[in-house]
Amino acid sequence: MSKAKIIIAHIWKAKIKSFQKLNCNNLSSTIKMAKFYKIDGSPPARAVMMLTDILKVPYEEIIINPFLREQDTPELTKKNPMKTIPLWEEDNFNLADSHAIMLYLFDKHAKPEHSYLYPEDRRKRATINQRLFFDCGLLFPRLRSIMAGIYTGRLTAISKSMIINVEDSYRILEAYLSENVYLADDVATLADISVMTTMSSLHGLIPIDHNRYPKLMQWYNTMKEKDYCKRLNEPGAIQHVMGLKTLMEHNKENAKAKL
Repeated sequence: MSKAKIIIAHIWKAKIKSFQKLNCNNLSSTIKMAKFYKIDGSPPARAVMMLTDILKVPYEEIIINPFLREQDTPELTKKNPMKTIPLWEEDNFNLADSHAIMLYLFDKHAKPEHSYLYPEDRRKRATINQRLFFDCGLLFPRLRSIMAGIYTGRLTAISKSMIINVEDSYRILEAYLSENVYLADDVATLADISVMTTMSSLHGLIPIDHNRYPKLMQWYNTMKEKDYCKRLNEPGAIQHVMGLKTLMEHNKENAKAKL
């Protein structure tokens, strides 16, 4: 492990000790709560964090340090062969992928006042699903390709092809927002919560051009002002982007030293 990764790993370890706690939502300690394996820097984990806050779902928070590959332990690999973050565990039931977790939690815990997040109208629900699939199938993978290059030490600067791919994602989102104020409706839905976490990290690396994508920029600023975004998304997004930029600079220094 490189010196920069070791330093960041120790920083995360210190944060883990200070932040690891139970998110009980004032419910009785006799209730057996679900376990939520996550780290605040993870965009998918932040999406689940915001939804559990809105739905007031209690859980036991277990911080996983990806720099130390804690998700690769035999115990966690058995629960989640994908070795991804986050992971939701209830008794002997394990669920990975934030999109699947969000749909499950909504189905189980949503009350009538939460219906706007995932309306019963088939077409609205189908549109939300499509936006969620866009996030997991196209938008987040384009962020992940940048992350992978940085974490493996190969990426010293975001490549032109990566920028083109991300800009193409912004173009698609701009088109979606020409139909509604939000991504799938005139109110924020599960789709907006999920996409916002990915966009918070992407925007920190490849800023949205407000001239080319005015609707996307407006949507981003509107989501950013929501209370749950301020509390549960923004701090982790800042950590994530700063960590990626720090490692990228370290990769650049290493590359220069080898010349």
